[in-house]
Amino acid sequence: MWHLSQHLKKVIPKLVEGKLLAEWKQVEELIDQDVGFEDAMASLKQGSDLVPFIVSETTRLIGKDEKSIIEAVVLQEKQLSFSLLLNHLLHNQNELIIVTPNYDRLIELACESVGLDIITGFNGYYCGTHDPNGEKDKISVIERKRNLRGGSGVRVSVKKHAKIFKPHGSLDWYEINGNIIRLPYESSARRLIITPGTSKFREGYQHPFDYHRELANRYIQETKSILIIGYGFNDEQLEVHLLNKLREGVPALVITKVLTPKAIRICDSLNNVTLVSVGRNDNETKIRIGGVETLHDGNWWSLNEFINGVLR
Repeated sequence: MWHLSQHLKKVIPKLVEGKLLAEWKQVEELIDQDVGFEDAMASLKQGSDLVPFIVSETTRLIGKDEKSIIEAVVLQEKQLSFSLLLNHLLHNQNELIIVTPNYDRLIELACESVGLDIITGFNGYYCGTHDPNGEKDKISVIERKRNLRGGSGVRVSVKKHAKIFKPHGSLDWYEINGNIIRLPYESSARRLIITPGTSKFREGYQHPFDYHRELANRYIQETKSILIIGYGFNDEQLEVHLLNKLREGVPALVITKVLTPKAIRICDSLNNVTLVSVGRNDNETKIRIGGVETLHDGNWWSLNEFINGVLR
């Protein structure tokens, strides 16, 4: 979020003037006071005309970074760490549930780059409609087998796949004439992402955000274990069901470079949650369980190194 906040501080004053500029300067002052990017953005007025500018610049910044990574992966110059993790997560199950607040499509890329089917709620590629029910068929395998008596039967199975829920939207979601469309290319149509701040509460329960949020919460309620990667526990909307589940005692592993004060405060009273973060330097790992810390050689806080040093 720091990278995004600095980008917005640089470009928004060049795009607006008058009352909008004055409103943005108030947000900027809060950012400079280190109150937190989310809290600073929450000071925006309800329905602020700044939101379209913020959405546009947010997608421009993230899209630029995403494009270079996608190209490197497609050209096989780079492999995403999440791709390496997938084999370990799917060795004993056919379905993986992923909930992400990120707008980029790197998780989708990580899955497809290793041949894993993804379910996102959309049908179609060049002009995909939001049709969760119609998408289910893509992971079904129908086999017709003959039995010893000469008859035949039908067996339906499910391919290994990942269901990806994005409650804050995605770079490829657009609203066109009232329809929710997924496009793999840039469009001048209205993007469907929820920016940090007050717009999150205004738009967060509209279609398709409501579908992704409700299904994500349902799967969280049903899960028997949770892996949390690079998340700082800084989204109140997403955390209600997550925190309830953690407090029920479900085992959870949190891997991130830097633990936020909120993550420590939430997890320190929970012996079922293991926190893995950077130690005193990048070559040291801190493991924290129930408020007790231990230090270990190695950078296991890095997902790639965690896979190589712990899972393999």
